[in-house]
Amino acid sequence: MQEQERPQAKVFNTPELFEIILLHLDIRTLLVSAQRVCQTWTVLVQTSPAIQQALFFRSQENKWHTESISNPIYNPLLVEAFRPFFPSAEAERDGKEENINFSFKALDMLSSPQKKSAYMRKEASWRKMLLRQPPVYGGVTIFKMRHNRGGDSCRSYDVQEETPQANQVNKESDYDHKTLKMGHFFTAFIHNEDLYFGPFGHTRIYWSAYVPPYDPNLDGWAGGSYPPQGGEIARSEVVVFSREVAQCSVGVKRKLTQGKSLRKEILEAESDARV
Repeated sequence: MQEQERPQAKVFNTPELFEIILLHLDIRTLLVSAQRVCQTWTVLVQTSPAIQQALFFRSQENKWHTESISNPIYNPLLVEAFRPFFPSAEAERDGKEENINFSFKALDMLSSPQKKSAYMRKEASWRKMLLRQPPVYGGVTIFKMRHNRGGDSCRSYDVQEETPQANQVNKESDYDHKTLKMGHFFTAFIHNEDLYFGPFGHTRIYWSAYVPPYDPNLDGWAGGSYPPQGGEIARSEVVVFSREVAQCSVGVKRKLTQGKSLRKEILEAESDARV
């Protein structure tokens, strides 16, 4: 007589039931600990559409109706690791943008050499994660404003993520390659020479179409019509705004600011990881 399968074993051997159990885990346990148990658990975590959505690797395309959503859900792991890139808790609660200058100091990757090396790995999971649900579509818009003695100017442009080749995108994930991942957001930010981290200006991230107000007291506006009409900013969900006041640097040797120094540290760690 064949021994009857125990109820507990039957649950674990039924993918649909086991998936429901795993979905009750917190996101960190699901991403890290669950996949260390055995190969079966790893396969389920990596192939289940529902679990991949819960881990912010895949957008919940059919669940969200963005027109009716006032408070999107930001990826808690990314918010913890990349705090300066995301709205503050107060901004999320009040639904208001805040004029907070970007600071590298709060990045978790800079808390220790070991963490910095781990974050810089090319295969690090954070690179493939969505920033929020519903996801951000498209790239990152850069808005650069520069003030100098010859006149003031601004420009804006969109930094798009490279689109996969047709044979690299299957039907199930076709819409996901159009969504903004943390890897592209971070790279577009850290490598952009237009972003200013010196003492005479600031860089800020806005989670909405943002055009800085024009100051009528500015001398000799040389940037054309202001604000810019149409273009990337009007349709962007993430705008990185950088303002710089140009200073005469002839014969002046200035020390690296903390922002420039930490940015350099990240770029060097990234370069070392590629070796």
